[in-house]
Amino acid sequence: MSNATSKTRQGDFDVLLIHRNYGFVVCEVKSFGDNAKELNMPRQTIVNSIGKRLKEAISQLDKAKTILSHLVSDIAPALRITKTIVVPNITADQIQEVISTDCELAEDLCRCLGTTTDPATITGLCLCCDQLSDPKTPWDVSSHVLSEFGLWWQRRVTGAGPEKEMTLDLYKILVARFCGPATTVTVPCTSPPRVSVKTMDQAVWCTGECYTALITLFPEQVDLLNMAHPRLFMTGPPGTGKTVVLLLMAIEWLRWGHHVYIVSTWWRSRAACSMLYQLLQRIMNMHETPGKPHLLQYHFEDEKDVTRAVAELSQKAIGGKVYVIADEVVRGHMSATRLQTFCDDLLKQVPCLHLWAANCYDGHVPVGWPEEKLTRPLRSPPAVVREIKKSREITAENTVSKYSERGVPDHTDGPPVRRLYHQGAHHSSSWLGDCVTCGREVASFLQGLRVGNAGNCASSSCPNSTSATPPCLQWREVLVLCWETASDNAGMLEGLQEAGIPVRVMKDDDIDDVAMARSDVVWVADGRRVQGLERKVIVCLGSNDLSVPLHNMSRCTSQLLIITPENDDSSPRELS
Repeated sequence: MSNATSKTRQGDFDVLLIHRNYGFVVCEVKSFGDNAKELNMPRQTIVNSIGKRLKEAISQLDKAKTILSHLVSDIAPALRITKTIVVPNITADQIQEVISTDCELAEDLCRCLGTTTDPATITGLCLCCDQLSDPKTPWDVSSHVLSEFGLWWQRRVTGAGPEKEMTLDLYKILVARFCGPATTVTVPCTSPPRVSVKTMDQAVWCTGECYTALITLFPEQVDLLNMAHPRLFMTGPPGTGKTVVLLLMAIEWLRWGHHVYIVSTWWRSRAACSMLYQLLQRIMNMHETPGKPHLLQYHFEDEKDVTRAVAELSQKAIGGKVYVIADEVVRGHMSATRLQTFCDDLLKQVPCLHLWAANCYDGHVPVGWPEEKLTRPLRSPPAVVREIKKSREITAENTVSKYSERGVPDHTDGPPVRRLYHQGAHHSSSWLGDCVTCGREVASFLQGLRVGNAGNCASSSCPNSTSATPPCLQWREVLVLCWETASDNAGMLEGLQEAGIPVRVMKDDDIDDVAMARSDVVWVADGRRVQGLERKVIVCLGSNDLSVPLHNMSRCTSQLLIITPENDDSSPRELS
């Protein structure tokens, strides 16, 4: 733009389409007419106002063509630029009435839109309300609207045939030039720089931040923390803020000077409790809280371990009080019985027991224990929540409560859930985790999100950077979750490793590492072992009956990729 004249610098437009076959389509939108009836405007005033808006649109489209031609003059000087006017609140008959009384306007429109000198053709080239949905219900796209819009598209864009200059390479250059990093500008403002999201990987990163780093609690959760009941059991579907509330309550206890005991009751709660413990350690070190966190691990599947837990926690009581946090507590009939025994016996030994626990499964709250059911989704975007709602734990088994409406707007709908299908000549093994081809396709998907491309992103290692460009996704923000434990030589890992992706299988010694995402690698794990954790990108391996467990999908805070056997020969294969 350094050699552009002052005239070419002034062009602007409302919508620009870069079409693979038809070049540029530039649209100028004029919204006049939405309140004409309410204002009771005289007919002639309406006609004059429409004429004025059309003249403005002609001027702006002419400038837009000038600036677009200049911007591509070095690579495609003769590229087709199709201009159109969009008037969503005006009918074609109204436009025809206006141009029939203004010959000069009709001539200018014919020239601007590149049509013949016949004014009768002008209305067919503008996009009027006749071809659009009712503005009051824009989401209601009827078959009639689709047909009318298709006819307009054919008249205005495709009628001239494909643009000969538009090659695949030129198309990529144009997209990069008009949508890429070169279009980023710095705008002075009093607030921190606004984030510019232009690519899918940036959208995935930003969505994850909205649902993890920037959480606003619901009133019912704030009320729980303010009332601070000594004993509480929280239930509800995944991602409704149970772990967050446990963490905040534990922080309060630390500030009050108490020792806080994070109790893991079985193997499926190890990672969640490890994360809570390490986060509390970090807070204690940063703020020098008078209290101190402790991590205790038990196996409540064994009745002797229940007795041991009661004995050890009773001994740690000070002044008849002990402060306990337990996340992802045991489930199942026998486990629930032992949890009941643990709570009853510990309360007998410690009359002023403070114990807050949580589990997403229903039917495991100890009898007589205060229960709070949290059902409003907090941690995952709507696209992921809709998928979780389909899980058999909610729809068939009724072991997990249904979500309720948020009642407040979401940050975003989130990236669409993607799917891959384990089917075809190149797919081997009956188990998805042992398929090299599936591993290669997952690798291709992650590379499409530019995961691990830290060197090409601004501030990739600093989430609090003031850069307007979002940081890149890192390998540590990805989990591949299976139905069972994968081996180190599984086909999935081989496919990922072939693409140069750092990948490791989670073992017992890795729980602390995985819980805090210390190593910048893609972890492959049995989904049951990472309950309570969260990542921006989750790859879920379904079972042969096409089901995907709720506790695997619900780890996702942004981009969910599901791999299942294809259930219909007509189903399309999807990669990105």
